[in-house]
Amino acid sequence: MEKLDKPVWVKMKEPELKKLIAELSEKNSPSQIGMILRDQYGIPTTKVFGKKLKAYMEELGIERNEDLENAEQKVEGLKEHMKNNVTDRKAKHKLQRAQSRLNITRKYAERKAKKD
Repeated sequence: MEKLDKPVWVKMKEPELKKLIAELSEKNSPSQIGMILRDQYGIPTTKVFGKKLKAYMEELGIERNEDLENAEQKVEGLKEHMKNNVTDRKAKHKLQRAQSRLNITRKYAERKAKKD
């Protein structure tokens, strides 16, 4: 990967960035970390230090599958809704679709983990 020229306003060094990513990853998803770095710390992209955010997270030993987490969260929310609204047929259909999407995402994550 090609290292971009670091903008003059970025005062942070790479070790500081790694420490910050480790702290932010405890409470935030990868996409939120990118926005926080951009908005609060003035880092337009982690690529100015030579690697993508995912590479830094792997280097720090942080494994997060944001798609899988979001799919699980959606299914749980719909299940909770169905407990209180048993006759909601539209929600039942959405739950079936969400469960299908969750299964597809799990299979994809397993295949990708085997490949790596």
